[in-house]
Amino acid sequence: MIPNNLHYVHLSNNGRPWKLHHYLSVKSAYVRSKVNKICMWVDAEPTGEWWEKTKPMVECIHIEAPSEIFGIPITQLAHKSDVLRLQILLEHGGIYVDTDTIFVKDFLSLLHNKFVLGQQAPNGSEGLCPAVILSEPNSVFAQHWLAGFKDHFHGGPPGSDTWCTHSVHYPLWLSKQLSNEITILDHEAFFWPLYHQDHIEAMFEQNHDFPNAYSHHLWESSGKKYLDNLTESDIITTNTTFSNLVKDLL
Repeated sequence: MIPNNLHYVHLSNNGRPWKLHHYLSVKSAYVRSKVNKICMWVDAEPTGEWWEKTKPMVECIHIEAPSEIFGIPITQLAHKSDVLRLQILLEHGGIYVDTDTIFVKDFLSLLHNKFVLGQQAPNGSEGLCPAVILSEPNSVFAQHWLAGFKDHFHGGPPGSDTWCTHSVHYPLWLSKQLSNEITILDHEAFFWPLYHQDHIEAMFEQNHDFPNAYSHHLWESSGKKYLDNLTESDIITTNTTFSNLVKDLL
């Protein structure tokens, strides 16, 4: 049984800001997910207006970001988070989501599984995305995924071929070796629309319904122009997929 507790990881890198869409992620979880608690794992506590509004909703836990694994240096924040999320889930179990995830509904119907990932595109054509992970404590799949860093991790920035090899393609390959240890949901569950330009426009410039979604990933690296300077007014005055997902959370 997967514990009904939620985990975020936010690594600061000397001041990575906590923005409005991060607050909306936590608020969507607080209002819609029905989890028992929300744990925010940080190397340094964020600051600012949106963090102050977030703090009452979370249990803030300080953690040291790893600088290496199996003797391999880790320099990218995304890779540090990749390691931490697996370590946290192995010890505690629960639900992990990236801080640019918007909950649509609870995950209660998924908690009877051992380990859950979602396809990043139709038919798993782009692998399995680690931005949403559900895991029982000490999951066999999580153990093997973390151990796979030894032979399959080669660094590289998020979105690069070397990053995708371990973080997206490797869990898909591993799922075929350990099919009894993982449940895979289709692309509509967590990651649709995708990070491609036309999909980003569908999220932030158009208005669509996605009735099969448990949550949406905002792909903040691809959607920077919409999210970096996002204001409450932007949300209130627009009629887009994103604004309609979060209006009631303001």
